[in-house]
Amino acid sequence: MVRTQTQSTCQSTFLLLDRYLSYLIGDVCQLGKGNSINHICKQPENCSSLEQQIRSQNFPQICSFTKNKPIVCCSPTVMINATNFKPALSTTKVTSSYSATEMCRQYSELVYVNERPPSSGGGKKTLNCYNVLTLIVGGTKAKPKEFPHMVLLGYGGDIADEQKSWGCGGSLISNRWILSAAHCTINSGRMVSWARLGDLNIYSEPDDASPVDYKIVERVVHPNYNSTYVYNDIALFRLEEEVKFSAHVRPVCLNTVQNLNFKVATATGWGRTSTNGPISPDLLKVDLSPIAIDHCKYSYPQSTNPRINFGIMEDSMICAGDIKNGSDTCTGDSGGPLQVNHPNYTCMSSQIGITSFGKYCGNRDTPGIYTRVSNYVPWIERIVWPKSCPIKSCQTK
Repeated sequence: MVRTQTQSTCQSTFLLLDRYLSYLIGDVCQLGKGNSINHICKQPENCSSLEQQIRSQNFPQICSFTKNKPIVCCSPTVMINATNFKPALSTTKVTSSYSATEMCRQYSELVYVNERPPSSGGGKKTLNCYNVLTLIVGGTKAKPKEFPHMVLLGYGGDIADEQKSWGCGGSLISNRWILSAAHCTINSGRMVSWARLGDLNIYSEPDDASPVDYKIVERVVHPNYNSTYVYNDIALFRLEEEVKFSAHVRPVCLNTVQNLNFKVATATGWGRTSTNGPISPDLLKVDLSPIAIDHCKYSYPQSTNPRINFGIMEDSMICAGDIKNGSDTCTGDSGGPLQVNHPNYTCMSSQIGITSFGKYCGNRDTPGIYTRVSNYVPWIERIVWPKSCPIKSCQTK
């Protein structure tokens, strides 16, 4: 399965970038305003304000590199009262938008169909979904109706019949919006333009699948995403027309619990099945376990690459893999969901992560990193379900 589309192999997931200030340690990299102190180029471990900057999503500029280790433009230390400090993205409910929890409840009704019309005095409902009770370990084919929120992202092709290249995944979260990774906005110089829903196999149409291509007309990248780094790797793509819901196409729920404890989560995608391996034409699923943050930080030391020079951030990232068997996501799965069975609704998944980055595919010592969805729910709610929009457009029909 897949992890990022940046390179043709998983070994080159991280790119060394040459956009920096070219200053040395001790140089003034930014003049202070008024009576404030100048910013100085320092090694990360000697920059006392660095942690505060990262927590506030204010990533510093890079002065230069010593081998692969960055020299950062260090701002003067600003004391913050810990009792008053709040993260840049609060998980509290936003009153100007419908909540993800509320929308999940409404979407959960889509798994049922009426056996008889209510006018006949019946109105009995029955499930029309793939009701998986146990999860299957290791990259196996997904079943029809099992992941109706799964999206395949296409690049190029201004019209539906024109040739497209498929390079990332995503998830349907409403009748107009796709959730994916920010780095999936552009692939090989081409903008993401299409979203295919209801598909299982890219090159064929199985009997029990209903693929439909929708044009993407708006791309909203998280305001704190910077392609120089791997942080805040999350984006929303708006479709030109409303999606027609069915047993094959239905939104996923978003997890809102920041410190969710899970034993097994499932990643899905059409990516490579191994490092340097072929891209899978079939939608695959793989079961992954949470990886302890200390092990994850050991696998991704800050000094190994400038794109991750602030380390693994537990508040906004999930580390998952299969230490025993080496199951993993890989190139091409980027932007796809990491999900668990919803605890309250039958046939519904709750998305906890977005496939973001990693080093090697299926290597037991290098688990994958996923954007933690719960950390960004308030931002998603404001864009996807604003109360200013007509209620019929914001909610399911």
